[in-house]
Amino acid sequence: MVELQADTSFNSWKQSFREKVLQKGITATVFNRAFNKIKVDPDVVKLDSDQPEFTRSIWIYLDMATSASRLKLGKKLLRKHHFLLDTVEKRYGVEREVIVAIWAMESDFGRNYGNKSIIRSLATLAYDAKNNSNKERLEYAETELFMALRILQTQNIKVQDMLGSWAGAMGQPQFTPSSYMKYAVDYNGDGVKDLWQTYSDVFASIANYLASSGWRRDESWGVEVTLPKKFDWRLNTSSYQLRYEQWEELGIHRWDKIPYESPKRLVSLFVPAGKTGPIFLVEHNFETIKRYNNSTSYTLAVAQLSRLLVDGKKIQKLWPRKDAALSRYQIEEIQMRLNLEGHNPGKVDGKIGPKTREAIRTWQMEQGLPGDGYANLLLLNDLKSKKIK
Repeated sequence: MVELQADTSFNSWKQSFREKVLQKGITATVFNRAFNKIKVDPDVVKLDSDQPEFTRSIWIYLDMATSASRLKLGKKLLRKHHFLLDTVEKRYGVEREVIVAIWAMESDFGRNYGNKSIIRSLATLAYDAKNNSNKERLEYAETELFMALRILQTQNIKVQDMLGSWAGAMGQPQFTPSSYMKYAVDYNGDGVKDLWQTYSDVFASIANYLASSGWRRDESWGVEVTLPKKFDWRLNTSSYQLRYEQWEELGIHRWDKIPYESPKRLVSLFVPAGKTGPIFLVEHNFETIKRYNNSTSYTLAVAQLSRLLVDGKKIQKLWPRKDAALSRYQIEEIQMRLNLEGHNPGKVDGKIGPKTREAIRTWQMEQGLPGDGYANLLLLNDLKSKKIK
């Protein structure tokens, strides 16, 4: 009986969605073919609702992303696809090592891009969001599902070939359907923008995404630096930019003591693990990588993997590995306590985003502490020890 009710409810949502997309130009034939025998995927519902109890420390994330085995395979594939990557690099102005680094991060060089039906996954996410009255998630899932139907209607892609992750990311570059429509490239000219099996289309699509997002050819993503003992932590915000030469005047030097290659280029400070961890000055291309995946851990992983593929240059400062990973609930408590202290960390969601970092930074400076914006157990204990205003 429960299963029958679920089927009835899903069919009701499906009929409503069908009416919407037919009004937007999707043909009944395409819709019916795409939704033939489609049911709710319980694995997608579970994966969407399950959140890991503990966040992954950035150094653990980087250890995995830039492992010796991944680096070795990356170098091998750079040699194997040398001529193809050469033409793609010349066409789009995106360095081959960056393309290969994103390829590695998204699907382990195409070896694991998911085997779930994109239509079924997105339909499940939309239906589940509707049941939970999550308007934001519903709008996102239905928009991406509509774009997936447009792909089936306008591109030479078959329903059974449209495979990817449980979250609806497709193929080796893990494009959402909307990203596919904007950035996918038929580089070999065979009439198919194939992000699943055709390397030329995969590499060119990644490069096109970055180029369209503002990638600047022959510019770095940034450098590792050291801070002076007396540093004005008010400068620690991504919205504050100075030229390399101006940062140098403030006592911030490259870790390797080499002069900055482009002293007049604007850069901002990036402190991913507090004052005791590695610190960077990051350029425009760092932010461009972040447009591919809006995560600082992901962005640094792509940036560092691409650098390792070029010259093997590792991050020099040790990470604060003794810091225990915060649980989602501990991060939520930090966010709630910052709210009570009169700061706005954004949504209380157990995730450390830009707003939470900025709230941490300003609270730290109010307390006379270095405003590194870093969340750890020491910060939580400091917040607990303060009397709420």
